Amino acid sequence: MRLFKLLLLTVAILSFFEGCKKKAGTGCPMFSNVPQQPYNDPIWHPSGKIIGFNHMPIKEIDYSYGYQCPMQASYFYEEDSAGFYLINADGTNQRRVLPYYLLTPAWSHDGKWIAFSKGGQIYKMPFDGENFDTTAQVQLTFESSNFFPAWSPDDKWIAYDSDFGSKNGGYYTWKMRNNSTNKTRIASGRMPGWENQDTIIYIGLEYQVYSIALTDSVVTQITDMNSIKMYPKYSPNNTLIAYYSFGNDPEENGIWLTGGFEGDTEQMLISEATSFSWSPDGKNIVYLHRANNYRIDEETGVLWIINVETKEKRQLTYNHYNLLTH
Repeated sequence: MRLFKLLLLTVAILSFFEGCKKKAGTGCPMFSNVPQQPYNDPIWHPSGKIIGFNHMPIKEIDYSYGYQCPMQASYFYEEDSAGFYLINADGTNQRRVLPYYLLTPAWSHDGKWIAFSKGGQIYKMPFDGENFDTTAQVQLTFESSNFFPAWSPDDKWIAYDSDFGSKNGGYYTWKMRNNSTNKTRIASGRMPGWENQDTIIYIGLEYQVYSIALTDSVVTQITDMNSIKMYPKYSPNNTLIAYYSFGNDPEENGIWLTGGFEGDTEQMLISEATSFSWSPDGKNIVYLHRANNYRIDEETGVLWIINVETKEKRQLTYNHYNLLTH
């Protein structure tokens, strides 16, 4: 009897600890693995013909705790194939053109240069429409940490964010000539973009979208406080601002649009979407489709294109991997 009671106690203790390892109602362990997305940072070339992006092909997904537990799976990548890729806008001819990532990339409006961040500094590199001239990279910043370059409409200036001169670890929006001269601090905030030659938008206080007029430094808040905003980008015809928004409701996390003026209605374009880029004609957006549960499969963790007016979607890139389940 004493042995029987001991066995019951042992089973109860094991059951208790096993239950502590499970997420309520899912049967999944409490820990979470947030996988690296196989595709990221899409950037539409001004020609409209090609789209660039960072890519590390995914090789295998091992659902050790079952397919219902995507955040507890193990993810394996083809690291030797990682780099910056190009693909035709119709989805054909995906190819690797650089054996490394270009972080926060941005094409010049004439399509002849790409600006990017490497090691916390801003660079630019020539592009001939097919290939990059890696021997002609030009470093544009040299101090602190610098990200998110954005070309002015006339390509003579580059806006970017930097923690240079910050006493509390915050970031400021700066601008400089495309030859690295005339560096000027513009505003307290990050992720700048250009509305026109004289107006810059950026993420400011409380993670909202602001604009600042370069002529008189007048600042205007564009979005409200109901969620966190990131990556604001004006459409090429300057009629809409797209941005990534996330808050308490996962169903509302995604790409949103606003007219770009204070008080304009904010409308969701597509949920479960993060990094994105406008097409040169302003009719479409290419974006990373990322599921709220971070699952990677044939349709998520890849790039899609959506028509801004009709919301018609088409898949641009694909994952090819081995799937292991238990």
